[in-house]
Amino acid sequence: MRMIDRFKVVIAAILIAHGAHSFVFAQGRAARLRSQRAAEPFDPSPEQFLRGLFGATSDEQQKALAAIEISIADERRLGESIVEAYLKELESQNLKVIERGRDVDYLRDLVNTIRPFMTNKNRYRTIKIYVVDSPQTDARSIPGGTLFFFRGLLDFAGSEAALVGVVGHELSHLDRGHQLGPLRRMKLFEQTMQSDPREMSPARMFAAVGPLVEGYARPFRPEDEAEADRDGARWAFQAGYDPRELANMFVKLHRRDGDEAPMLSFLKTHPYRLDRSRAVREQYAIEQEESPNDNLYVGRKNLGQRVSRAKRVFDEK
Repeated sequence: MRMIDRFKVVIAAILIAHGAHSFVFAQGRAARLRSQRAAEPFDPSPEQFLRGLFGATSDEQQKALAAIEISIADERRLGESIVEAYLKELESQNLKVIERGRDVDYLRDLVNTIRPFMTNKNRYRTIKIYVVDSPQTDARSIPGGTLFFFRGLLDFAGSEAALVGVVGHELSHLDRGHQLGPLRRMKLFEQTMQSDPREMSPARMFAAVGPLVEGYARPFRPEDEAEADRDGARWAFQAGYDPRELANMFVKLHRRDGDEAPMLSFLKTHPYRLDRSRAVREQYAIEQEESPNDNLYVGRKNLGQRVSRAKRVFDEK
């Protein structure tokens, strides 16, 4: 059997086994409830299933993934396709997307305030900003340097300091390449599959497929979100803003929406909001210990009037 044919067999096995997995989960859970017997914790996530099939990504593979460079050209091509698809999705929802105006200019001032703190600021010299005319309290970062902010977020944030924390969070995703994992995994897979066919044993093929499918089984990583929260809090503090405003915003979101745990753990995309609030306060304490500052900026009027501190400073804290 040729290498490519063996590969098709492996992929077919993944799909068949994955499809059966959900059915087995439902039957097994009902049986456990009926019997009331003690059992080990059961994790039905695709990530755990695929780890059982292929094994966890090894340290060697993790190092290989980390060593793969993604050019800014490749990243921009990926980002352009995502932006195009997302704009079409927003259009299908009859949501207006704004590229210029007071809100966009205000957000650009805040981005320009935080961007200098990025490690890879030279990679993202230009940040494209869209404002979505929707009451949702949301923001999104897309590879290549595109940010979407929903107007509901600007109305809900409560202060410029809180919004600066959100801006820092989204820029952190770019800075750390959080969305580039699938590209790195694909390149690693291609490198492995392009090796000498005589060296491609079934074991090596499974090892090559493992990191690729594991990445698609777990596209959302709460630990990336937590890392971005810490960056957002740290950069806000370094820019002279009070990160506790971001922590307060998470509490407000929790009070408004709650924090209901998803039925399946792999569906959880972000840490719980109260945990995020505590983590931001912990980062604030670290920053205060290293560089004490009792004159941090809040800027409630700034946010209300969409005039950034960089352009006009009000007599307030």
